[in-house]
Amino acid sequence: MEFRLHDLHLHSRLSSCAHDEELVPEYILKVAEENDYLQLCLTDHLWDPAVPGASDWYAPQDIEHVRQYAKLPKGEKVPFFFGCETELPMNGVLALTRENFDLFDFVVIPPNHIHMKNFVRPPEADTNEKLAKFIEDRLEALLERDIPFRKVGIAHLTGMILGGEKNANVCKYWSEARMLRIFKGYAEAGAGIELNIGAFDEMEESPEIILMPYLAAKEAGCKFYLASDAHERAALGSVANRGPAIIERLGLTAQHQYTIPV
Repeated sequence: MEFRLHDLHLHSRLSSCAHDEELVPEYILKVAEENDYLQLCLTDHLWDPAVPGASDWYAPQDIEHVRQYAKLPKGEKVPFFFGCETELPMNGVLALTRENFDLFDFVVIPPNHIHMKNFVRPPEADTNEKLAKFIEDRLEALLERDIPFRKVGIAHLTGMILGGEKNANVCKYWSEARMLRIFKGYAEAGAGIELNIGAFDEMEESPEIILMPYLAAKEAGCKFYLASDAHERAALGSVANRGPAIIERLGLTAQHQYTIPV
């Protein structure tokens, strides 16, 4: 059986970095139904106010704010889930309390929002090699958390905002053996590994480097989900447009598909 298209990480107008007032659940669902997606999930940025340390940017994006869209429209064909994209700052304290996981069907955790310097990226991670190790360390440490991994997605592994530098210049320092060990942990925990469309922008230019962590995750037994990570309406179609090529390149079938538990 085939790996079905779906979109489990995308934003609405509620996310501060989404500047499209018409990026609303009704429109998002319309695109998903037109493309016959298996599942759909809204994941606006979130910082739980019960967790201290929110930045000025994150603080307004609290639980009350994102729950404005908690009651999502019902699709005729596509199940529409309510999730969030929380944060993992450099202190390693997840920006969503364990008890508040219950408010969401799915929680996206980004290990590499490293454009947030001195907030996510520590000053000592001042070279690409150190940054690569920092991300590996974070992925490993996250596995020790008491969270419901079966409704957790690990976001955009090879998609970072590096100020014009190539992602491959960081990813090339990752250890394949260590990644395999880490992903065995995520496979056992039941987490989903994200295939973020933008994270594959360098796939043709640096295929071995960009594909390595995903192939390691596949070997480890992980399951995967697709993500447009849309911040505007025009990006919602990226899963349908580019997802099949990524699926084919990784050799994924239905047995590799992550789905939000119901």
